[in-house]
Amino acid sequence: MYLDDSGKPDTNHVSGAVVIGGFAIDADLYPTFSRRFLGAKGRFFPQRGVPQAWEAKSTDIVKPNPWKRSKNRNFSFEVARIVETMAGTAFSATIIKSRMNHPMTLATTMPLQLQCLVEHFDTECRALGRTGMVVADWSSHHHDSHASQCVASFAASQGLTVHPCVYYASSHSSEGIQAADLIAAVRRRAAEGDIQLTALDQRLAAVRVASPTGLTVRGRTFANWITVF
Repeated sequence: MYLDDSGKPDTNHVSGAVVIGGFAIDADLYPTFSRRFLGAKGRFFPQRGVPQAWEAKSTDIVKPNPWKRSKNRNFSFEVARIVETMAGTAFSATIIKSRMNHPMTLATTMPLQLQCLVEHFDTECRALGRTGMVVADWSSHHHDSHASQCVASFAASQGLTVHPCVYYASSHSSEGIQAADLIAAVRRRAAEGDIQLTALDQRLAAVRVASPTGLTVRGRTFANWITVF
């Protein structure tokens, strides 16, 4: 599962929601996903040159003004299509900041969101007979270490079929992280009420493999588009 975040829990930050989002795909298929993602970059943005040389950033695609350009909209829907056709699942865990009962920081929101995501990811992994691995974008040493420890302790205590740590990659060199960045940003802006992103948000929410049977390790029904609160 490839993940990135969008928004900040700080009440002074302009974001109205905090999202960790991305997608899961069979590791054996990732090289094909990478090639198709690069192909989409080259097809929709030929003027930017070799696709491997530049990073697709959500800030250049889903903000109100960039979203008016058809190439940005078409590229975003194509990313959803690529994930879906490769039997992937889009995932997100959303916190609506207005529902916070008290001020929160990344150190408190991140563990809640990661545990939700890993809990449901584990259910999918069990259904598919695979072992899961979480790959996220680099942020800072402190936050990265904290996130990895949270996943490790949760995976160990619950006996999850997921690697007990978080691996990190550069968004510039990882097509998976670039796609996760886009997915997380779409979910956040839709959660904040941007109706221009509603259709794509709903499209992404529907990108999932056949629903796993049974419940998660904590007795919840499987979900891929999760509202934490």
